[in-house]
Amino acid sequence: MSQFGSPAPADATVSPPGTPGRVPGEAVPPSFRRLSLGTSVLALVLIAIGGSVRATDSGLACPDWPRCFGLWIPPADLNIWIEHTHRLVAGVVVILLWVLSIWALRRFRSRADIVRPLLLALVLVHVQALLGALVVWHLLKAELVTAHLGMAMIVVGCLLIATVAAGSVPSRPGWSKLAKASAAVTGLTFAQILVGGQVTGIGASLAFTDFPTMGGTMWPRIETAPQAFHVLHRGLGFGLFLAVTWLALVAVQHRKAATAAGTWTDSQRWLVKLPMWAATLIVLQIVLGVANLWTRTSYLTVIPHLAVASWIWSVLLLQTVLAYRNAGDAA
Repeated sequence: MSQFGSPAPADATVSPPGTPGRVPGEAVPPSFRRLSLGTSVLALVLIAIGGSVRATDSGLACPDWPRCFGLWIPPADLNIWIEHTHRLVAGVVVILLWVLSIWALRRFRSRADIVRPLLLALVLVHVQALLGALVVWHLLKAELVTAHLGMAMIVVGCLLIATVAAGSVPSRPGWSKLAKASAAVTGLTFAQILVGGQVTGIGASLAFTDFPTMGGTMWPRIETAPQAFHVLHRGLGFGLFLAVTWLALVAVQHRKAATAAGTWTDSQRWLVKLPMWAATLIVLQIVLGVANLWTRTSYLTVIPHLAVASWIWSVLLLQTVLAYRNAGDAA
């Protein structure tokens, strides 16, 4: 049984024809699944390193691109090597995506649920590299920094979609109530991440330094763009917690209905676990956000804050993918 999704036959090269809720498709070797998962994890590590670049003001430590001071091996300086390490890890992710994409096209081209997200990730990771160059050339322009962060999350999302598909027998997906709820909350998470990127990009993190009030009141007077984005970011944070709590309740209701109908299987337990994990991570994220205020945006809190944001996005995206893929089987 695969870790996520539906159980897959261990000795079959294709899905059994005529099985309800299944469509034929080539089996995926464990080595491909491991490489896809490893690339996904490395992409999340890359996002955390990107957070360290921003938290330590190392974004312009290398004033040129793709080299650093015209060198492939730059001078020994902490800020320079934080930025350069970000570029090096990004290069490894690009290489791994090329390997995965070529492997998928050569070995199981009929598995569109794997090939398409990988090819999209491959295209977007090159766009991401261009955005990284533009960030340097345009001296950390806020909109480019936000786009760079958003594109990174989409690349991670494509990798996770392909990883889940590689670990599951092809299915006929559909938009169940749980899948729609999961997609809505995941979309809200992406919006919150973009707002958070803009908050950092325009220096709005300390527009209000008290908590839970803002400027001594729950309804502050907003006079500047940094204040507006700061208030929006806080509001979306609490709204996201409520949305994930609601999603967990929908998942529990789904389990009750599926159990009563006799369609609930052990592989579906993730549909209930993942929203609960997301709620826990959001509580941690709120704590880290408050810590950012207390530490005046120290790198000790800024880096985990961005890393946990990428984890929340990943968990909720997995929830959406699994609920979507499971809808056809349940029907």
